[in-house]
Amino acid sequence: MKLIDMLIYSIKYLRTQKLRSWLTIIGIVIGVATIVALVSVGEGVKRDIDSQMSQMGDNLLLVVPVNIEGQSLTSLMRTSTAGKLYERDYEKIMSTPGVSKGARLIIGRTTISYKGKSLTSPVYAIDRAAFDAYPDYLAIESGRYYEDHEKNVVVLGYDAANEMFGKDKVSVNSIIQIGGQDFRVVGILKEIGTSLSTYDDLAIYVPVRAGRDLFKSTVLPNEITIIYALVEKGYDINLVKERVEAQLDANHRVNEDTRDYSVITPDFIKKTVDNVTGTLTLFLLLISSVSAFVGGIGISNTMFMSVLDRTREIGVLKSLGAKRGEILMLFIIEASIIGLIGGIIGCAIGWGAASFVASFGISTYVNPVFLGTVLFFSMLVGAVAGVIPAYNASKIPAVQALSY
Repeated sequence: MKLIDMLIYSIKYLRTQKLRSWLTIIGIVIGVATIVALVSVGEGVKRDIDSQMSQMGDNLLLVVPVNIEGQSLTSLMRTSTAGKLYERDYEKIMSTPGVSKGARLIIGRTTISYKGKSLTSPVYAIDRAAFDAYPDYLAIESGRYYEDHEKNVVVLGYDAANEMFGKDKVSVNSIIQIGGQDFRVVGILKEIGTSLSTYDDLAIYVPVRAGRDLFKSTVLPNEITIIYALVEKGYDINLVKERVEAQLDANHRVNEDTRDYSVITPDFIKKTVDNVTGTLTLFLLLISSVSAFVGGIGISNTMFMSVLDRTREIGVLKSLGAKRGEILMLFIIEASIIGLIGGIIGCAIGWGAASFVASFGISTYVNPVFLGTVLFFSMLVGAVAGVIPAYNASKIPAVQALSY
């Protein structure tokens, strides 16, 4: 019996057993759809993060007041700030060879009011240089950036201007109250719109001198939350990092083992993000694979039932000259077809589910190569699930089979 004959024969049989075939296929569909949907979310988030990281550039150093060396992400999230950064640290960093420019960031929470509506929100007091360093990421949609010498002025993220106060949208030259003081809106940023930009689109930016006044009860004089430093082109960022650490070690009177701060490079951030997203994707894949395994059990059960129902048919085929290997292959092909059909439908449903999730602002990405791999996997699951029933069918003697 030729392979094409086996394929046609298997398809004809599956068409005569529509209910049983479709009930089995549904099990594979659920498993494959779950795999495609969940993994596409994980992959979409990873690509979104990579895209956002690339916009931030590869020449940025972040100085934070906590030692993260050797800590996992989980332990880091539980670690309180071990030290503090001050203006003298910023001045030392700016005088470090290889550092072209920098910016100070002070973070605090206070009351924001507009047209009688009030809420509590983080406020970022940051130097104008931060906007100049990333004009594409923090692009102005209307108005302008503020200048460092200005005080009661504010730049709003896209969502802060358009959604924070419900239907009352804030426009350029509007007056909002921050910490009980009047601030004039001089600029509104374009929507960033990535999975990591939720807080950036809701951000409220004020000059550093205004931030010091707003947060004087919670932030020490001359204290800085985070320091940004841009490395000049042509300099090795890791070498500049070591120079900055040497300057700060002297300021803080610490050494490599007792540091109460960290200098973070883009490479460190990328590795950390890749570890997190890689673990997430693997976790989602393992969860969804359970559904595929259950679907494989369903195929195996169906094929066992098929062998019992077709015992006499097997005897007829053998009496007509069908060999044991051909009977084995016949049942494996049937199981593979069930897996393939379930895979095709599952991929389509999973793709649709991913598109539906994306409509809620969650980044997804369906990789065509991954779809091909899933289809092959679903067909393989079917083939493997059909091996034992097919082997049992091939062992039935022709005379015994004809007596059924």
